[in-house]
Amino acid sequence: MLKEFRVSNFKSIQEEQTFTMEACPKTVVSEYPEHVTNIGGERLLKVSSIYGPNGGGKSNLFKALNTFGLIVLQMQVLNDSIKNENYFPNLYTNEKNTSFTMFIVRDGFEIGYSLIANLNNVQQVVASVFSLQYVWAIDVSIVEEELTCRKIGESTFKTVFKRNKDGSVVSDALDDIDLIKNQRLLSKNQTFIKYFKDSFVRGNTESEVTPLFLFYDEIASYVWARRELRTFNYLQDAVSLLTPCLNKAREMLNALDMRITKLYFKEKDPGVYYLYIERKTEDGKTISIPLANESSGTIKAVNIIFDILVSKEESVCIADDFDAHLHPKLIKAIVEFFACENNKKRQLIYNSHDITNMSNKLFRRDEIWFAYRDDNYATQYVPLSNIVNYKGEMVRKDAVYGKQYLEGRYGADPFIKKGLGWCND
Repeated sequence: MLKEFRVSNFKSIQEEQTFTMEACPKTVVSEYPEHVTNIGGERLLKVSSIYGPNGGGKSNLFKALNTFGLIVLQMQVLNDSIKNENYFPNLYTNEKNTSFTMFIVRDGFEIGYSLIANLNNVQQVVASVFSLQYVWAIDVSIVEEELTCRKIGESTFKTVFKRNKDGSVVSDALDDIDLIKNQRLLSKNQTFIKYFKDSFVRGNTESEVTPLFLFYDEIASYVWARRELRTFNYLQDAVSLLTPCLNKAREMLNALDMRITKLYFKEKDPGVYYLYIERKTEDGKTISIPLANESSGTIKAVNIIFDILVSKEESVCIADDFDAHLHPKLIKAIVEFFACENNKKRQLIYNSHDITNMSNKLFRRDEIWFAYRDDNYATQYVPLSNIVNYKGEMVRKDAVYGKQYLEGRYGADPFIKKGLGWCND
């Protein structure tokens, strides 16, 4: 599970910003204890929502997380979703390097991983062509890399490996690896995490190297809920994966009064399937409609629910512009699904303009975050639990958060000039 993510010099993020899923002490934030999962004394939140004005930098936190994951895993990206992305880390400073740090809690370990990379001269090259679509690979210059860990219950972190600026890797725990023993250098765009994962098979007793595999598993488990509507053509592999989830998906959709009697796949072309939604009218007639003919809200709801249901038991679902096409009641239902007592290891992080759900009826104060630009046009991220008034008093747990946000009390609301409209010269 994600505990903390730090980033500096990336897009609108200048000085290092910290986003944390670590719950506040019970003496500070006491509401909704079921929203906190306790792993060996580490108290982690299951849900966080980020609010703020357009251009405040909400999406840039997710872009930083996504870029970090792509670099660590050396992943290729299908289609041209990154081709036109501006990866210049910051237009407002002269700093060359972007810094990422992540702390996770997984399988009895707390693991910290830091990465410094130069993204200023990043090149996006076509790696291969798959199903008539381009597959793009990010080429980036890695400066430093380090992984530390501690067993839950212990207080001291130990260094598992450190990668230096020249590409050399130092590790007491892994000194028998050829790359380290013979002082071979890694290429500038290859992470040691990926090199290790591709070169070695996980064993049952290799406790010294377990944190490397666990950290790779963590990043690989992240689920990115897309903002746009998905393709409606499902291939056989997707159908096999999604079919066991259809009844549960129907139950979740019917909780929103969609009155669906059945979800099923039907082969449209050889090897290509459409998803159909079946309903019954008051006079008993059965109507089946392809998902492609449903409303944008229903299409997005189905795809997000599929994302959740097929995700691994221990995963992080990240959703940019979560409220696009979604009714506030569906957002509330999904948040409650993640925050419930039965969920122990799944996390949901999203951004939104949905003020309806910015409520003490749904969130703890440490689950609500705000993104805004300061006087230097740099993004700052602040949790509601850190906001205090002129007396030094924090926001009350019975406050009307959405109303106070719109009143400007939290400093992250958009300022709209009075009388905004057409102007005639």
